[in-house]
Amino acid sequence: MSLYTRSFLVLLVSISLCFSSFYVLLPTLPLYVQHIGGTQEEAGIVVGILTLSAVLFRPYFGRVTDRKGRRPMLLAGVFLVLVSSALYGLASDVVALILVRIIHGTGIAAFTTASLAMIADMSPSSRRGEAFGAFGMAAMITLSAAPAAGTWVADHYLFRGMFLMTVALAALSSVLCLTVRETLVHPKQATGGSLEGTYLPSVIIMLCTITFGAIVAFLPFFAENIPDFGLYYTAYALASVAVRLPLGRISDRVGHTRIILPGMLVLSAALALLSQSRAFWMLMVSGVLYGVGFSSVYPSLTALLVERVRDDARARGLAWFTASFDLGITVGSFAFGFIPLGMIYPAGALIVLGGAGLFLAVEFVRVHPRSPG
Repeated sequence: MSLYTRSFLVLLVSISLCFSSFYVLLPTLPLYVQHIGGTQEEAGIVVGILTLSAVLFRPYFGRVTDRKGRRPMLLAGVFLVLVSSALYGLASDVVALILVRIIHGTGIAAFTTASLAMIADMSPSSRRGEAFGAFGMAAMITLSAAPAAGTWVADHYLFRGMFLMTVALAALSSVLCLTVRETLVHPKQATGGSLEGTYLPSVIIMLCTITFGAIVAFLPFFAENIPDFGLYYTAYALASVAVRLPLGRISDRVGHTRIILPGMLVLSAALALLSQSRAFWMLMVSGVLYGVGFSSVYPSLTALLVERVRDDARARGLAWFTASFDLGITVGSFAFGFIPLGMIYPAGALIVLGGAGLFLAVEFVRVHPRSPG
């Protein structure tokens, strides 16, 4: 069975466009908050409220997606993204902007819940690692390009031009989503299976993304004396794009669990190296290692979850998984602010290492259950 069908490719492009409409705002939205009279603290609330609203709504959207089908949730999500994109330019105060961000976060939650479930439905069971690797690669390419594009547009055409760009990207995604067919067979018969296979992947991805939250929030302070430290993110993104598809294919061949554990060890090594980085080259090597490690862990965990959760609980399982992903970033961004700067990345390395130990222990018990008596 082919993976790269027309429907699969159209879905990937629509995902990239929808994510682009979100990512173009990342570097400039805090500046817009200040532009309309907001404070630095209010800018933080405006940025963070989107993730919080997405985390809160994902589990509910997963349940609805399993019962009513993927396409209605996909269209509802991209519609909310389009509406919120159009409202940004009309928000003249911080309260209005927060409300727009809540709508945007709700739309992102619905869209990603449905689109991930569709990717799982469309992909052959023997190629799910590759399928989620392709999804991750598309998202990473978008993340690499969209923020810079948003900054350029804002510099040349002001905030109005940036918001128009956001609307255009969301509109293009909406048009493509209209051509995507339903992938869930007999959605009304879905009754809600067990989520047992969701728990371990969700805990592990949260432990990993806690460290990503720490990198996003505190790297500018940790590496302020290293010239061009922002290229860390470029190294991370390029490494991720380069290895996602090959690692996804390897994961399908050798088994997802055999990729996850080495990937976590590479992540831990990347954080340990980052904690000792005093030179530009060390920072770049750490970024590459982090990209390789995360690109090993994320697609393989996603495929493992889909493999172990019943079809009628697939969207719910993926919703809890992505909620855990977002929650990890949020926790990492806040919690690591309470420990000394020099201890943040060693602590992150230990957290991932502990997660690797937990994963190994749970998998060992699963494969070698104790005999009664």
